[in-house]
Amino acid sequence: MTTKVDVSPKLYEAATESLVSDSSAVSTFEKMISVGYSHSTVGTFIDELKATEKQIKQDFEVGSMPGPWRSSKSVITSAMKLGIGLCDTNGSFYGKTYLQNKIKEMKTDTSELITTEKYVSKICSLLHNVPDHLDAKVVGEEVHKFLMGA
Repeated sequence: MTTKVDVSPKLYEAATESLVSDSSAVSTFEKMISVGYSHSTVGTFIDELKATEKQIKQDFEVGSMPGPWRSSKSVITSAMKLGIGLCDTNGSFYGKTYLQNKIKEMKTDTSELITTEKYVSKICSLLHNVPDHLDAKVVGEEVHKFLMGA
């Protein structure tokens, strides 16, 4: 049994704007992030996005959503999935570029998965090659204190 999800008027407006012109990308993002923020889970937000897309595709007889819509959807849902907040401490929504950078920071490079052995080796190498401007003995003592406290 499929639950019917209502289409948000704000998302519908954002979608129609994105159909009109690529220059509406900022407006599309701003409307979409405000709706995303109002959801308690990324799942319910995605359901509403899908319902809106279905309605837009029916109403305007298009096969796929425009670039600004897809891009905004990707950034906002990725941020939500990674637990990145959508607004700052003042309640202002973050911009798309800010969220893209945070997403990039949080994603790990899966092209080179590191093993425990490689990681330990890397740390030991760093400890053996302490830069000249640092006191190797102090670095060693600090690492020891850290490990004893862990």
